[in-house]
Amino acid sequence: MPECKKCGYHNKEENNYCANCGANLKLEEEKERSKTEMSKQAQMAIATIALIVIFSLIEMGIWWSSMRSFPGMSEATFTFIVESDTEWSGAFGTLEEGQRTVSGYGDASFTFRGSMASACVQKMTDYGYLRVKILKNGKLVASQSTSSPYGVVTVSAIS
Repeated sequence: MPECKKCGYHNKEENNYCANCGANLKLEEEKERSKTEMSKQAQMAIATIALIVIFSLIEMGIWWSSMRSFPGMSEATFTFIVESDTEWSGAFGTLEEGQRTVSGYGDASFTFRGSMASACVQKMTDYGYLRVKILKNGKLVASQSTSSPYGVVTVSAIS
């Protein structure tokens, strides 16, 4: 029995309009289906953007690895700090130690050694905030944040 979204009346299956208030039952079903489809499309678009960013960071890492022999580039200790009130997932690392994929909820921190550090992290919810900071040898060198639904943060630093 389809329930009217407007008044809550339980209608017969064959009804196109609510027997109680006259609302179009099929139109309401189509609106609900459309909202669900749009939400799935938005999630797919965000996931695609996140993958593009991750692959871009990997490509940038290949370029930076050829630059490591230049003067002024030395190895440092990088600490990634995640501050969040929601669920998140991302990749953290340096050229020398590689990337590590981590999922979590709330605050976290990770430490790597290397000459270049990068992180790409996505909120896995449509609410809350996400902030990712990079400390180099204990000093803040980069920070990015988002409060967008399923938002993505990318942050990097070099020694």
